[in-house]
Amino acid sequence: MSGAWTTISAIAAGALCSARRYFRWIQQDHYLPPGRASWSFARMAPWAIAYVPTGCLASLHGCRVHVDYHGCIADQWPQRLMWVQNLDLNEYGEANNIVILYPQAKGDSRTGTGCWNWGFPKDDTLFDTKMSAQLLTVMNMLDELPRTLELAQELPFGEGPPSSRAPVVVRGRSGNTGSKETLSTGSMPQLLRWAGSRPSSRRAALCENRCGWTRTATKKE
Repeated sequence: MSGAWTTISAIAAGALCSARRYFRWIQQDHYLPPGRASWSFARMAPWAIAYVPTGCLASLHGCRVHVDYHGCIADQWPQRLMWVQNLDLNEYGEANNIVILYPQAKGDSRTGTGCWNWGFPKDDTLFDTKMSAQLLTVMNMLDELPRTLELAQELPFGEGPPSSRAPVVVRGRSGNTGSKETLSTGSMPQLLRWAGSRPSSRRAALCENRCGWTRTATKKE
């Protein structure tokens, strides 16, 4: 009976952890690194998506960030939105004050539609390193995450990408501006940068903050 009661308690707590029904749309192509000899094609979509939990709206101080790298997925926004809306990552972020960043790769006929560069040095000789064009784009968004989210456009679930592109000034290390500049580093030490896919279990996984869920309530998959 105690196990059943724990599960019921977790379900009741889940009602308090519903995700906000909004996403931030980030003009991802503004965060591409400067062109260099190592890469010719980044194969990144023009937009990235971010979920900002209620506890992080006023300030990101004390919040963390999780980066979700999607699998090979159709290069169509309805399918991309199905991905970001149905992983339960947004609920997990809402419960734990974690911003969820969904960078978007475009892929091509060689890498696969919607795939990240998993083995094609002709596009980027550094594709499997932290200096790859794709990973640097993600890191550039993270390096000034408060500003990245401030410049993003917020739309309700199911809508997007935005119909218009607002002017974006990206601050570079050299102090210059432009869509090809690399953002300065080290500006958000309070954020723990995570990489990977979703947690190993759904919704109830380690929700130890506002929801008060416990590990005993976690359902194994």
